[in-house]
Amino acid sequence: MGIESYEGYRALCEPHERISEHDALIFLKDQYRLSNITLRRIMTERDDTFSVSVAQSTRPKWILKIEHPSESREAVLMRAQAIRSFEELDSSLPVTRIFANRSDALVSAMERQNHTRYATLTSFVAGEVLSHMREPASDLLLFNMGQALARIELVLAKQQSCEDHLGRVLWDMRLFPEICEATLPAISDSHMRKPIERALDDYLTIHKRVCGLPEYMCHGDFHPGNVMVDSNMPNVIAGIIDFGDMHRMPLICDVATCLCYAIATHAGVDTALAPCRRILQGYSWQLSAHDDDQRRYARSTSLMHLSDEDYSLLPILIEVRSALAVILPYLAQTLAGVDASHYIANPETRLRRLITVQNIGHRECEAQLQP
Repeated sequence: MGIESYEGYRALCEPHERISEHDALIFLKDQYRLSNITLRRIMTERDDTFSVSVAQSTRPKWILKIEHPSESREAVLMRAQAIRSFEELDSSLPVTRIFANRSDALVSAMERQNHTRYATLTSFVAGEVLSHMREPASDLLLFNMGQALARIELVLAKQQSCEDHLGRVLWDMRLFPEICEATLPAISDSHMRKPIERALDDYLTIHKRVCGLPEYMCHGDFHPGNVMVDSNMPNVIAGIIDFGDMHRMPLICDVATCLCYAIATHAGVDTALAPCRRILQGYSWQLSAHDDDQRRYARSTSLMHLSDEDYSLLPILIEVRSALAVILPYLAQTLAGVDASHYIANPETRLRRLITVQNIGHRECEAQLQP
């Protein structure tokens, strides 16, 4: 299949009108009985998102997300129900909360002239974005990140009834060959193209194995930009946000996504993966240390432990996610003709991350990641 056949690509190409603050205010009053509020637009890839504050307050209280017109009600509801499940199954997990509208529905419809757009209202998570912190994350915070990722996966694994399909989210690593086929010819810079081509060659050696792994609902974008830290207690995760890329995928791909963004690109090859190893320690510890009820639940869904064979895929999967972070903005900009400035920020850092993991090598990478 070509990349053009996937829903995620078609949605990227489909233009949409921007929702004004005025219309968003009317919508919030009608659907959620909210008035005397102020809005601030948050720049996002393909939707209209606003922080919502009580008037006269400088601190936001809610987040209104109005999805892209191509997003079906079923897909939005799937994410909404998954977020609600955290309250029911692991209420102490510091994730954003979702609120029902005046009709007690988690998803609200915004009628436009020629289409319907679906929206959700969630809590605003206060704190400092981990990726914006000046100091590197401590060992304890990294360990806590691994624990949090495992807890998220354990809850989301219960969403087995949710229907999903490959290609709804372009960040799925299994789409990497099609994305490269469509995009590499447009990349003339050999300094950028060659590492991506190398990542593709490496991935093709495990593609069939990855595609044969069981799928689970996963966060899909767990990285320092979506982790909020308590500014007074920098070892404490204040919140986990942005479940917009949540989709069904092999569990080990979700882990690789998290580890990819933890690579210390300015460190030497001997220590660049030290933060990743610490996260993996927290992740592994959490999967083997929850209470008896969670143990029974985990065994029933094959989530208690990833196999050694699964872990052996991490070096290449980390490389692939690093390559996706480089190539997807160019797909958006060159082929889909959309402004990729939202997520093309720091392209040098993205490329340096890919080159760093390739310089380490797969065998050494696997050795350094041993928890």
